Amino acid sequence: FKMVVISSLPPPVEGVKLEQPCTRVFMNDKELGKGILYIAESRLSWVDNSTGRGFSLEYPHISIHAVSRDLQSYPYQCLYVMVDTNIDFTHDSSNNTDRHASGDDTDEEEEEMTEVRFVPDDHEALDAMFAAMNDCQALHPDPNDSLSPEEDFDEGEDLDEEDDDDDDDYVDANGEIVAKNGDHWKMEVEGQI
Repeated sequence: FKMVVISSLPPPVEGVKLEQPCTRVFMNDKELGKGILYIAESRLSWVDNSTGRGFSLEYPHISIHAVSRDLQSYPYQCLYVMVDTNIDFTHDSSNNTDRHASGDDTDEEEEEMTEVRFVPDDHEALDAMFAAMNDCQALHPDPNDSLSPEEDFDEGEDLDEEDDDDDDDYVDANGEIVAKNGDHWKMEVEGQI
């Protein structure tokens, strides 16, 4: 079950790598306001300056993050974040209930993702924002992405063992490949046999 809740929440206090004031946020194409972006080790949070309301995104639900400077594809330079759930803001904002989204949509044709763009007033901050996101995202690897380093190492060992038979061939001073059994192979074109 995936959820993003828009509510009054305190900003993170532990593990904050970067705090970027004066940052507008857009979810899909809807502007939510201007506030402070907190890039923390535990989550990515944004709090609106005027209302004190905001949201947090957990790193395992962030599929992609990148700096976008192409003004032809989007009118503002921004930190682009793709979240692996559809966030729905169709509830009336004057309603006291929290607006939220879950990954349990009944419309199967609707995409299960949301584009979030953080647009700081200071465009020079984008690279630092991206670097902080990289550092924090690395603390939350996707368990489905790749094998563990131990598994990678074990596979490498197996490959090395298979290659051990080929290590007996070598190239002599004349550019000939000499096999373990003494056969010589002349290279006709450098790097080719």
